[in-house]
Amino acid sequence: MEPLSGPSSSTATASAVICHTHAAARIETLVTAELGAACGHLSPRHVVIKPNWVLHETDPAYPIAALVTDARVIAATVRAAARLFARAQITVGDCPLQRADWPLLCEQSGLVPLMAELNREFGSRLAWRDLRRDVYTYRDGRLVMIDEAPHGDPLGYVEVKLGAESHLDDISDRADRFAIHDHDRDKTRENHRKGDHRYFVSRSFLDADLILNLPKWKTHSKTGLTGALKNLVGINGDKAYLPHFSKGAPKWGGDEYWDSGRFTFWTQNTLREFLRDTRWAYRTVRPAWLAYKAMRSAMLRGRQGPPADFYVGGGSWYGNQTIWRMIYDLNMVLQRVDRDGVLQPNVQRHAFSIVDGLICGEGDGPLFPQPRVMDWLVFGKDPFAIDATLAWFMGFDPARMPLLSERARYKGLGWGSFALDSLPVTVDGVTNSLTSYSLRHDFLPPQGWETHVERAGESSAHAS
Repeated sequence: MEPLSGPSSSTATASAVICHTHAAARIETLVTAELGAACGHLSPRHVVIKPNWVLHETDPAYPIAALVTDARVIAATVRAAARLFARAQITVGDCPLQRADWPLLCEQSGLVPLMAELNREFGSRLAWRDLRRDVYTYRDGRLVMIDEAPHGDPLGYVEVKLGAESHLDDISDRADRFAIHDHDRDKTRENHRKGDHRYFVSRSFLDADLILNLPKWKTHSKTGLTGALKNLVGINGDKAYLPHFSKGAPKWGGDEYWDSGRFTFWTQNTLREFLRDTRWAYRTVRPAWLAYKAMRSAMLRGRQGPPADFYVGGGSWYGNQTIWRMIYDLNMVLQRVDRDGVLQPNVQRHAFSIVDGLICGEGDGPLFPQPRVMDWLVFGKDPFAIDATLAWFMGFDPARMPLLSERARYKGLGWGSFALDSLPVTVDGVTNSLTSYSLRHDFLPPQGWETHVERAGESSAHAS
């Protein structure tokens, strides 16, 4: 394995992004060529391939093809890695939502026959893992733990302590407001306070010499988009460690929802939590809950802020200033935390991203996206550069998205050190600066981002 060092921030190639259109017919050829060019000189002992396996398909209106990394991209990456790195152990793994049915997800996405085929090809060198510590399912409207589902990291987990280096430390005066819906708030607050921030990381990721990041290209209600940066949230084995928002409105010290209408949103969220936590109330009070939602919509209609029919919950809007800091933390963990879970001053492993843009997701992502056929694959080493490129071609303005506009604050090494107007992006063999491309596919943004993320200029709606 060659010595590791941070990418140079002074060279254009450090931030280069490579895009291929009309990619579905040549997935394996493209993946093999780009992975070989970027990482073929390495000799890793353990390669971990990290797809986006967020959730199984729960409604045919939001098809699996727009939810998770395409099985064909995963299979092509496994084959390319196994052949390029003949001595490496290969793990394909993720930590989906704790209510995700991973075996069903694999079946729905067409991965099951490919898993069997690849197992025959590569035998014990290849492992498939649901890396969550705990798995839940819904029963009578409540999340309950199940033990029979195959899951867990055989290498265990590491509680990574970032201390004051955490990007969340700057807003830790409101750490008592940190939360993630449907998870233990006490655990979230216990692991994040001023000068003390912890994550529960699957050891397989820390054991890797090379991480191949396979995000799905789609919108995200809390960050605007989910791509290479957001996909690393799946290295954490217990979602309760992940602050997604700060409870309340900005005037109350939070970023969960708008100031406009904050009292009605507070009431709505309080009722939601009561219904979730109180078994008898779910059926008894639900009619009143639905009536309240209708009344709230009527009260908000025509007011500045969210659409009247929009349920604001969990920081699903452009004003969320918590989640991007948590995402930065996990990207820093990938770069700088060693196999024992200790934050180091230098890069600890190589990483390369292969973005599945064959069938993307727009609208209410990441869990309820509408499919958008793009037929793209996108490659690169710098996740900030990749996500800025995705945003630009979606018709979004990276400068209006905190996930990207705050990149100068990132405490990792090298990533994000570029100017948008000089970022070199190659599309089908032709290289230009990102902002010189007029092509825009005008993705439908999440409701909480409408009119707040689109970039200026003439629309070329649903360009192909």
